[in-house]
Amino acid sequence: MQSLKDAATNASPVISDMPRSASPDSHRMENLIVTKMDLENEVAEKTDILAEITRTINSLSDPFHVSIITSRYISRMEWREIANESHMSESRIYHHHREALAALEKSIAGSSNQ
Repeated sequence: MQSLKDAATNASPVISDMPRSASPDSHRMENLIVTKMDLENEVAEKTDILAEITRTINSLSDPFHVSIITSRYISRMEWREIANESHMSESRIYHHHREALAALEKSIAGSSNQ
């Protein structure tokens, strides 16, 4: 993204003794700017979605459920890492994870009925 931004904002001419291409892309700068803007919009949309997901997760009443869901899906931790951090077996973490997902589903269903 940074290289696109640099290319889109670089307006200085490049002087070279190399021959020009027979068919130069006359819309190169325009294409770079449009691509940069599209990427910025996509990042903004995904940031908004992530913020909404995080708010929904944080609305769970059990802090341990919040921790498990955040660790697994936001931080992308492996089950073994979550179990080690929580000083529990993986099977116990799976159990809490199922409870957390059920609570999350209930929370989402409750908020969509409002």
